[in-house]
Amino acid sequence: MKTHSKQPKDTRTALLEYAEKLFLAHGFEGVSIRQITDAAGANVAAVNYHFNGKINLYREILAQRLDEITCEKLALLKELDEQQPAADLEQILDAFIRSYFDLLTASPDSDRLLQIIYREMGPDAVVGDLVATRLAIPIHQTFLKTILRACPDLDKDHASYCISSIIGQVLHFIRSREILKDIRSPDQNQTFVKNAVHHITQFSLRGIGSPCVTSGPPARKRE
Repeated sequence: MKTHSKQPKDTRTALLEYAEKLFLAHGFEGVSIRQITDAAGANVAAVNYHFNGKINLYREILAQRLDEITCEKLALLKELDEQQPAADLEQILDAFIRSYFDLLTASPDSDRLLQIIYREMGPDAVVGDLVATRLAIPIHQTFLKTILRACPDLDKDHASYCISSIIGQVLHFIRSREILKDIRSPDQNQTFVKNAVHHITQFSLRGIGSPCVTSGPPARKRE
């Protein structure tokens, strides 16, 4: 696939741009070096010259995307830390959890990026260390500090486990949202994100042991 651009790009930039599109569309194994170089209008040796191989090209692209997500999450937590009047635990959880669902609508390829991140968290990971060092660890550490500022009496280890549980719930609801549609009514599916965020927030408040628990959403009539 030959790709032409009105604005000439240097080879390295072109390789990053077109490799990212191909990786998002087809995954790491589904893309060959030849496909990348053809799309970028470069020769096959260019990938080795600029990145020392396909894996390092993939690493650079994924690292940049992970850094973007992490920066957004850290900025949100900083905003919550500085909010006046101070945000309570329920507000913190709601905003943090909602931000992951908002990520789905951030750009057309957000869903594909999340699928790649999921894969890099499993046994078939190609560069799984990146998800740990560039995403999971910095977000976990900062989120823990935010929670402990809001609830200084919480046990640190307990709060840390609760954060892992919260992230696990979020990932489950996002990744399984198409399957979950089949067990819910059309009306429930229309408000899926709102209901999921509320459920995870309230469930997590109880798990953390906070007194800040609302009565929950209005009961629905059985059909």
